[in-house]
This record gives sequence, structure tokens and C-alpha cells, in this order.
Amino acid sequence: MHMRNANIVKSDRGQIMVIFALVLPILILFAGLAIDVGILYVTKAKLSTSVDAACLTGMKNLASGETNAAQLATDMFQANFGPNPPVPTVSFPTDTYGNQQVKVTATAYVNTLFMRYLSQWASVPVSDTAVSTRGKLIMSIVLDRSGSMSGDNGAAALTAAVPIFVADFDNLTDEVAMISFSDNATVDYAINYNFITPIDNAVSGLSFAGGTFGTGAGSNPVLLTDPNAPPLSMAQEQNDSVTINPGENVIKVVVYFTDGLMNTVQDKLHCGGTTNNTLTLLNYGGFDSGSQVDIFDPTSATTVFDTYTGGAGGFKYGNGNTICKDASGNPVITFPSQKWGTQKSFDQTTTVTPEAQYRAIQTAIAMRTESPVPTYIFTILLGTDTTATALLKQLANDPSSPNYISSQPAGEFFLIPSCSGSALATCKAELNTAFQTIAAKVLLRLTQ
Repeated sequence: MHMRNANIVKSDRGQIMVIFALVLPILILFAGLAIDVGILYVTKAKLSTSVDAACLTGMKNLASGETNAAQLATDMFQANFGPNPPVPTVSFPTDTYGNQQVKVTATAYVNTLFMRYLSQWASVPVSDTAVSTRGKLIMSIVLDRSGSMSGDNGAAALTAAVPIFVADFDNLTDEVAMISFSDNATVDYAINYNFITPIDNAVSGLSFAGGTFGTGAGSNPVLLTDPNAPPLSMAQEQNDSVTINPGENVIKVVVYFTDGLMNTVQDKLHCGGTTNNTLTLLNYGGFDSGSQVDIFDPTSATTVFDTYTGGAGGFKYGNGNTICKDASGNPVITFPSQKWGTQKSFDQTTTVTPEAQYRAIQTAIAMRTESPVPTYIFTILLGTDTTATALLKQLANDPSSPNYISSQPAGEFFLIPSCSGSALATCKAELNTAFQTIAAKVLLRLTQ
């Protein structure tokens, strides 16, 4: 009886040893698999970080040529990967919309610790690919050509900086427009490809004279469709004229430069008299202080009434030098205000200048809230006017503005204190730095 029980126990122990001997390799294999998989995971993560960094570096340096961009991308890959990096493959395809891409592919071979006992798993390849697409840039540059630009040397600084700025972008894939303003606004180069030389020529040919008609149309749909619309609205029209394909990687930008506070407004006023109901497009304003207002023809920028100071007599318009009268025969002495929502007198400091600012703000908000592609606005001021500084910060939606709207694209405001006299050299350097900073921010968004 007892001998039989002892045999049973001995028999059970023998079976456990056999089972353990059979299971042990499997347990070791699973433990080894966990360790090897962990190594593969770490390698994959390192590879992914490295190709991403290389891809972005290649795209940022593409303007210097594909050979140089590929070398810099490879250097960045190796720096991120660490010891014994594989050699990445860098190529430069285009997407279905013709946008430039940089593609980086790399494969690292991991020598396993435990899985190597199965010969086919002795060395495991781990691959990763990153593709960066340089999106299409749609940009309008809005430049002040008012008379004060000659007096404060802003003209010299601007004509030197703008050609350097536009050369930062791709002449074949980006589309850029140039708009300038004084008493009126003009599209000096309609948005298109091959913009560098035409914009260079347009900048060098600017004539600096007149007031500061730097505003937008605000909420007035009539002015938005006029070929002589306010400059910010012209920029919006130029950008919106470019067809954007569904899913296309695009960024829209407006860059706005001025040396003063916008002080001119545009409206269609009734100047036909009782026998003519035609509305006439007129610009009015033009002074930084006082109550005087000039009336301008926005097509030619010629003054049709010099320094109107209000009063029941109204202002004269046209070749006949007749008083501008409405349909009831009364002299035109007020303008339709968007800011106050009613008729206001032509008073430069209390109505016209605030009206110009209000319409610019409403135009900027409309651009920043466009769907599906909003607009990033960058503003540059030459001078130290505090009111102009506050306005341009708000137009750009600069985070430092007290009116910053976090739900809308954040641009940036740049201040150039002075270009006068001995400050010209410093001013040129500061303005060029401002433009180059904008270019860097735009290009970074294009490659993200």
C-alpha cells in the first residue's frame, strides 16, 4: 500500500519535470520577445522623431537647392538618431496640387537578443517615413506711399526691404500681390505667380505723395466690389480670387506697412443733384489733425475739393465746380457712418479718422474669420504714434493687444521707431529684420 503511494508521487514529480522542460523554452522565448519588442519600439520611436526632424529641415532649406537641403536633412536625422544611425533617403516629390514635398525614409536593423535563436528574426528591420508638404502661399502686400514717407525716409527703407522680402518666397508655386495707397489705393501687381520682378519694379517706381487712405471697406458690400476699393479690402479681394482646391495645404497672408494713422474714408455719395440719382465714389479726409477735409477722386487721386471745413454750403465737385447736392437738392454735408450707424459730419478728428479705423478693424476681422482658410495679418508701423500702434496691433490680432481675440489667427505687429536723419541705417536694418521675421513665420506655417 505504502509502496504504491510512493511510486505515484515519484511518477508525478517526473511528469512535472518533463512539462517544465518542455515549457521553459517557451517561457524564455516570450520573455525574450517582450524585451526585443521593447527594443524595437524604442528604435521605431527614435526613427520617427529623426525622419520628422529631417523632413522639416529639408523643407526649410529647400530654397538653397535640393542637394544642400538633402545634406542638411541627413545631418539633422543623424543628430536626432544618435550612435550608429542608418543612412536616410531624401527625395523631393510634389503632391497632386503641384505643391513641393520633402520625403525622408529610413530603415534601421535591430539585432535581437532572444529572437535571434530563430534565424529569420536575428535582425529585424524597422522603417519609418515622413513627408512634409510646403503649402501654397497666397499673400497681398499693402504699402503706404503717402507724402510723409518721403519726409521721414520711410520710402528709402521700404524700397530696400520689400525686394529682399519677396525673394524669400517661391516664384513658381506661391501667388503674391502688391497694393499701395495714399489718397487712393491701387493694385500695383495683381496676385499671380512670377511676382518677384514685377513687385521689385513696382516698389522702385512708387511715387510718394498724398494722404493716408489705408482703411478697409468694413461691412459695406458696395465698396467691396469696386475696382477702387480701400486697400485692405483690395488685399482681401486679391487673396480671395485664388482658387483653393478641397484639402489643399494653403496659407493666406496680408502684410501691411504704414508710417501713420489712416485718416481717409471712402463712400458713394449723392452728388448728382435733383435730376441725377447717380452715386459718386469719393474719398475724403487726408489730415492728421484739425477739422479740414479734402475730397478726392479715388480713380485719379486728384483733389476735387480742397480743405472743406463743414457748413451748410457743402463742397464742390466735378468739372463744373458745382456744389455736391443730394436727390432733394440739399448740399451734401454728412457721410454714412458704419461706426455710429447714422449720418455724421465731415469732421477729421472726431468722425473721419475714427471711422477709418473702425472700417479697417471690421475688414481685418472679416479676413481672419474667413472659411475654410482664414488670413494671417502682419502689420508694421514706422513712427511712435500711440493710436496707430494700438490700431495696428488690433488689425494684426497681436497677442499683446488688449483687443486680442484668441479664437482668431494671431499675427504680429512690428514697430520701427524712426528713419529720420542718422537713424536711417538702423531703420533699414530694423525694417529688414521685421520683414524677414514675417517671412520665417510664414514659411514655418507653410512647412508644418
